[in-house]
Amino acid sequence: MAVSVNVEHNNINKIPFGIFAKAGQLSKLNFKENELCAFPLDFGTWITLTELNMSNNDIQELPPDIDKLINLEVLVLSTNRLKKLPSQIGSLRKLRELDLEENELDGIPSDIGFLTALTKLWIQSNQLTSLPRTIGNLSNLVDLRVGENLITFIPEEIGHLENLKSLYLNDNPNLNSLPFELVLCSSLEIMSIERCPLTHIPADITEGGPSLVIQYLKMHGPYRGVLNI
Repeated sequence: MAVSVNVEHNNINKIPFGIFAKAGQLSKLNFKENELCAFPLDFGTWITLTELNMSNNDIQELPPDIDKLINLEVLVLSTNRLKKLPSQIGSLRKLRELDLEENELDGIPSDIGFLTALTKLWIQSNQLTSLPRTIGNLSNLVDLRVGENLITFIPEEIGHLENLKSLYLNDNPNLNSLPFELVLCSSLEIMSIERCPLTHIPADITEGGPSLVIQYLKMHGPYRGVLNI
């Protein structure tokens, strides 16, 4: 029988070693809004886990043992103090949702490109200056949020995301341009570019909203005449 544990908002500052050793088919864990600083040493034994919510804590590091949680489908680590992600995160091949908002991340490992089951990737409100080119491998991605960072450019590989419906780039004060390959995101419905200094696109175009920006990229990029516009 699947076991779900919810200890949200309980001022917990430590997860005792072995506490879930006899829990059987541990499926869902919710430690949201506690005072945790670290994962327990036996973290890698939670191999049946499908959902883990550790948001709103004080966690600074995600252990390499994360690669043992091969059944994980939802991982929520928002509002912590994470500074980096281990490359082993690329082992979570069943992961559908990854929420890393409001941390202190200054980079994303290229191994994230192995997470091809991802439909949702939220990494807003960090200190990112770039996105790995392997993000173009996330063929099932529907919702990508990278606003409120320090991103300077968006890799052209983003054009491979044919299922992308929502793209949030807002509040990146160093983002001066958008790749023409954005026009290849044929499912795109929402694009937030507020408060980005897009100097290569006329102000009246950016003020006209995302659809007008995409139209401009189509008209002025290398895909003119190739796509229906």
